[in-house]
Amino acid sequence: MIKLALIGAGKRGWDLAMLARQLPEPAFVTVIVDPEPEAVRQRINTQDSNNNSIMFFKDIDSFMQSGINCDGVIIASRCSTHTDLALRVATLNKPIFLEKPVAINTVQLQSLWQSSLMHRQNVVVSFPLRLTPLFQAVQQIVASGRLGKINQIQAYNNVAYGGVYFGQWYRQVSEAGGLWLQKATHDFDYINALIGARPLEIAATGTRAVYGGQRPCNLKCSQCPDTATCLESPIAHRQRQDDGGMAYGKPGDDHACAFSECIVNDDASSALILYEGGVHATYTQNFISRRSAGRRGAIVTGYQATLIFNWTGGASQIISHFDRDVETLDVPPAIGGHDGGDAALLRNFINVIHGREASRCSLAEGVVSAAMCLAATRSAATHTFQSITLDEKSLSTHQTGEPAGAPLH
Repeated sequence: MIKLALIGAGKRGWDLAMLARQLPEPAFVTVIVDPEPEAVRQRINTQDSNNNSIMFFKDIDSFMQSGINCDGVIIASRCSTHTDLALRVATLNKPIFLEKPVAINTVQLQSLWQSSLMHRQNVVVSFPLRLTPLFQAVQQIVASGRLGKINQIQAYNNVAYGGVYFGQWYRQVSEAGGLWLQKATHDFDYINALIGARPLEIAATGTRAVYGGQRPCNLKCSQCPDTATCLESPIAHRQRQDDGGMAYGKPGDDHACAFSECIVNDDASSALILYEGGVHATYTQNFISRRSAGRRGAIVTGYQATLIFNWTGGASQIISHFDRDVETLDVPPAIGGHDGGDAALLRNFINVIHGREASRCSLAEGVVSAAMCLAATRSAATHTFQSITLDEKSLSTHQTGEPAGAPLH
């Protein structure tokens, strides 16, 4: 039996734990490290009573000193802790499943780049989109040359649950790193995989036109004098049975006011990325879309044909440029989160533990994506193109108070 240690047993961490049990070759969490062990114990026992054998630790030090053996470690804690925990767990010499983003600032990114982890093939970064059945089919088509010479990718992510980044803890940049690192890190990764070249520069901009405002930072929605009329109030969410993520998918639950003065996340942003070899990509993300307006996918334009693919709604097609052929991609729906990507990632992780595979989402790829996100953050702040480089100067200095760029070669 594969035994896993889970660091961070929030919703994402426990979802991964439950999914790991359901794999054809199941793995079981036998250790949980979480700052609120009793609360976690009570919560998971209400979902599944077969957890009596799990050992709980309040912090990483207690777990590391316990000598408890495990076959692999899942790090699904707050984003700000990912780097430090990965470096600590590295001393166990066990395979690591590391949630994205791998780092939320330049100091963390530099620490990773200089660590022994960069030379290991047993770190699986949580980039499930690239392992979904749809993307695997898309990647094969692009690699086959069927589209001809590619000159552009247009990627988009209209997030139907975007309110979570304004009403929940994700609004705290010190914890989450901002929305480039929260969302774009996935999309930058799959764009990199499709283009297969090194990203050189990025220009980015952002808009905060809807959320944010003059309300106090600590204001709860239910306490606001406008709660009876606000479209984001628990009352409104309950009436339409949709919270757009603002209440963490629980319409009617209270949440922090999305119109408070402490909101710094943009509710829409865009980037232009230049790649080695001349190809460029555009990417847009929007966090006020709701319901079926949610869309995630890309348009890949080549000389011979255009490929359009969507994870959320809309047909995925190959449109020929020189005849009337239009082919619809028939990719069966996949089971599990992120359109089957989570299950594929965990299967890869299990195979890494057994020594049968190397990581299909390496730490180096996680570092590149995080570097692009940090460069996008700088670009939006300075209204300039920013280089995406790896050298000591770029890792240790920057033009603004935002973290600087990082490794690519």
